[in-house]
Amino acid sequence: MSLSQKYKAVFANWDKEVFRDIHHEDFMFIRETELLTLDDHVENLDKLALTTNFLKNTQNGQLIHENEYVFENRWKEKNEMVTVVILIKKGKAWRQIVNRVP
Repeated sequence: MSLSQKYKAVFANWDKEVFRDIHHEDFMFIRETELLTLDDHVENLDKLALTTNFLKNTQNGQLIHENEYVFENRWKEKNEMVTVVILIKKGKAWRQIVNRVP
């Protein structure tokens, strides 16, 4: 199963520990002004999954590109186009950056 398929599966049936497991132990989420560690990222997504429609929005995502090193996904959320790029290391998400464009 590809990494994008693993993301899609865990977002369709949310499980915090399964989500954690698809990420490399050295994972970093790169924001415009800060870096989130794996623990921070998992807690943030868990909160979004339990309190918002975030996971539903991502289910409409379009896979732009994927290979063994990277995958790019894009979806519309409210009035923004959201692009996510994930670098892959040893089959797991290693670095992630998100761009939101109105």
